[in-house]
Amino acid sequence: MKKDTQAAYSKTYSEAYRWFVGAGFIVVFLIIFLAYNFFEALSDSQVKAKHQFLSKQVELAAKDVQSQFSMTFDDLMFFVNTIDPNIHVEGSKEQLSLEGRTRRVFNNHRNIVDTLVINFSDRMISYHFDSKNNFIKTLHDQGSIPFWEDSRHIVFGNSINSVSIVAIIDLDRFINNRLGNYYLGLSSEKLLYANGKVIGISDYLSSDDVSLDSKLYSEIDNDIRQGFKGNYQGRIQISESGSTMDALIHQYPFTLYPLTDTLSVIFVQDKAVITSGVIDNYMYLLGILVVLLLIVILTLFRFIKNAEVANQTLSKNSQKISELFRQQNLLLQESRGFIYFQDANRLLTEVSSEVVQILGYDQVDFLKNYRNYFSKEDFEDLDRLINKAIAEQKESISFEFNFQKKNGDWIRARVFERLVYDNSKRFNGIVGICTDIHDKYLAEQEQIRSNQRLKSIMQGLPDNILICDYEGEILDYYVQDQLLFTSPLHTIVGKKMTEVLPESVENLLHKGFETVISTGKLVTLEFETLRQSGKKIFEMRIFKLDDERLISLARNVTGQKLWEKGLQEAMEAAEQANKAKTEFLANMSHEIRTPMNGLLGIISLMENTPLNEQQVKYLRVIRDSGNALTSIINDILDYSKIEAGMMSLDISKFDLKEEVLKILNIFNGLIEEKKIHLRYSFEQFIPKYVQMDKLKLGQILFNLIGNAIKFTPNGGDIIVSVTGEMFLERNVMLNFSIKDSGIGISDDKIQSLKMPFVQADNSNTREYKGTGLGLAISEKLIMLMGGELEIESQLGVGSTFSFSVFGTIWNDQQRVQSEEVTLDFKEDEVKGFDWINMANEYPMSILLVEDNETNLKFMKMLMNELGYDITIAKNGLEGVMAVQEGDFDLIFMDIQMPKMNGLEATAQIRKLEEKSKVPIIGLSANAFHEDINNAISIGMNGYLTKPVQVMEIALTIKKHHELKSKGGTF
Repeated sequence: MKKDTQAAYSKTYSEAYRWFVGAGFIVVFLIIFLAYNFFEALSDSQVKAKHQFLSKQVELAAKDVQSQFSMTFDDLMFFVNTIDPNIHVEGSKEQLSLEGRTRRVFNNHRNIVDTLVINFSDRMISYHFDSKNNFIKTLHDQGSIPFWEDSRHIVFGNSINSVSIVAIIDLDRFINNRLGNYYLGLSSEKLLYANGKVIGISDYLSSDDVSLDSKLYSEIDNDIRQGFKGNYQGRIQISESGSTMDALIHQYPFTLYPLTDTLSVIFVQDKAVITSGVIDNYMYLLGILVVLLLIVILTLFRFIKNAEVANQTLSKNSQKISELFRQQNLLLQESRGFIYFQDANRLLTEVSSEVVQILGYDQVDFLKNYRNYFSKEDFEDLDRLINKAIAEQKESISFEFNFQKKNGDWIRARVFERLVYDNSKRFNGIVGICTDIHDKYLAEQEQIRSNQRLKSIMQGLPDNILICDYEGEILDYYVQDQLLFTSPLHTIVGKKMTEVLPESVENLLHKGFETVISTGKLVTLEFETLRQSGKKIFEMRIFKLDDERLISLARNVTGQKLWEKGLQEAMEAAEQANKAKTEFLANMSHEIRTPMNGLLGIISLMENTPLNEQQVKYLRVIRDSGNALTSIINDILDYSKIEAGMMSLDISKFDLKEEVLKILNIFNGLIEEKKIHLRYSFEQFIPKYVQMDKLKLGQILFNLIGNAIKFTPNGGDIIVSVTGEMFLERNVMLNFSIKDSGIGISDDKIQSLKMPFVQADNSNTREYKGTGLGLAISEKLIMLMGGELEIESQLGVGSTFSFSVFGTIWNDQQRVQSEEVTLDFKEDEVKGFDWINMANEYPMSILLVEDNETNLKFMKMLMNELGYDITIAKNGLEGVMAVQEGDFDLIFMDIQMPKMNGLEATAQIRKLEEKSKVPIIGLSANAFHEDINNAISIGMNGYLTKPVQVMEIALTIKKHHELKSKGGTF
């Protein structure tokens, strides 16, 4: 009984002991468990908070570096675009302004810009700060070797002002400076990933002081090169302090345009520092529990150890799975896809959340109704494809189809499905990825259409097109004419070009292929072949299609060559005709003006002889008729020259307003006679000095203003206005308008007025006479100067003639000196000048070189009236001999003469050492401006065109006498 009681007691004790031990173990376990989990929760919270802090800080730092670098790039680009390329004078206001701007660039971007080099067209200037913070400026020769080639630099160019700058940058200093603004706390490091290398940013760290575990480095390197930001945990060793830390690592990649470096900011935080505060708070608790833990540890040591190992393994696997899911989500986001799962009955059981972003459906809706979002044909095709794959035990399938989004749009999608089977090869379900490939699909369709269009174009070209490799083997062809080939077309693919083309082309092909392959430039070959139909000429162009293929285009140009030959012959014939026309015009000018010179000259002399009133009237009729005939001759010759294409622009600088007023002053007498109210206006914008053809502008204004005065009745109104518009800095478009209150023109005759020899009234009884060439000449001259003549008119009301011409503004504020070569005299010089026996006051020794008898008679009589006994030479050769034998103060030289013309004679006289300075005045019927310029360029001092006026001769002699007296030259 006792034994039974003792046994029961022992059993009870044993059970109680086991119960207490068990209860104590449970209590201790619960306490430790709660303490441990509370500690872990706080630690995890601290770590997560630090993760968020580091993620935000590293992103802000990377964006700050990128933003600051972009600001520097924009400022330097603005700087180069606003540099004046014409700054040449050292110490000038512009040069000092440039240095001040350069200092401001350094002040704003000193932490990145080390040196600035400004490259002008003729020199280079560099600026930098030395170690003592002095601003240093250095001039370099343009041809010197660039000293920045071995440094990290950026070139900023400007194609408009031909100025470029080179910015030598200190990237390490810049990034160190920017990242220094971010405080991470104790036991943290700031690192920089640059082109595969991790570099320490702190002053005490270098690129060799930081080392990462190879696996950790590989993971970081892979994410950065793909452009992904990331966070990691791993061990980092700092060589400088010899410490190793289990660290939280965050990186954020960035780019510094235009640099091509692969860069990322890396922030590191020692994990131990994060949890150290939590450990201190729980040290007392752990001290109390340590005794209890010793007892439990002895019992559960093995269990705990195994659990710890299992927990570590589970933690690592969990991290790997989390990272795998993170990367998977990133890939899905980048590829615009979502994952789905189907069971053995092919019912959709699960779909990833990306379906909302891709298609717009929520997950529940898509799981229930996804079949409705296929087109019927696509779903049936997909169903057949999957059934066939299951029957054939295929592991995967791929298929493209159209998917309808929630907004009603249809997109192109691609699915990749992995078919799952059990051990018995029974179908268990599907894991699939659906990807939005709509943009790619549209691009591919456009590429197909583009290829089809290109193929259609190539098939429609008249050329024989061959595509071949660099060895000449034919890969494809588009042939319209089989005449060139020696083999049937269906057999040429795979053959060499030399095998299917005539043998005579082989050497040309070899040389052409070598040139195209070595230079990459287009080569054109031309060759002849003999066919049954006769000799044929072909032109072949060869050029690169890509890095592996060439393309040749051959065309039968036999007809074109024959046409070109005919065209060449026609052009030569036309040039001969033009040359003949030019010579005819020159001869006509000379032959007509020469007798007119004698006629009008004699009339001028007769007007100074005693005449009765009737004789004076007769002479005036003859003089006016001669002047009218001269005007008609000028119009005909000018228009003939324009039609022959011999008229060109002679650009000069002149005062625009002064020139217009000069034209208006010509008509003062007629305006006063008809009591016309003339008004003129110049827009405020109009520049004072311009560059254009002054003579042609004057001729246009003379014709149009003269017409306005002619057709405006007595007491009428004429308004001349000049406006303008500046463009491209120094260019100007001048708009002229001449409005009159004349008889007007009917609409049906306005356009015909621009035709030569046409007038509004062509009847024999017309009131207003003329050649009808004024408007035709004016329109041609306006077109030559880049404008167009416009006419607005109303019968009985008046007309407005307007035109625009292009010119260049001349910025020099000094008065423009006349660039003309004709002899102009002021009105006060002509008025009241008595030329009878002027030789008494202005003695001169004069030589006249003239071959025309009429002009000789006129000049002799004129010189006799002037009081001069002149020497005469009847051709240029005699004129040169006369100058060699005698001394003359002035020479009047005709141009067209036998044996030696006036230009040749002038050139010979200018070669005479002692007589080379004698003034020579051209006296010729060649009145074209080009003739006058040619005469001056050869050595003439002036030029008088026939018919000349007596006063012009007299004033020319007077002018040279005055210059001789002052010791100057004309």
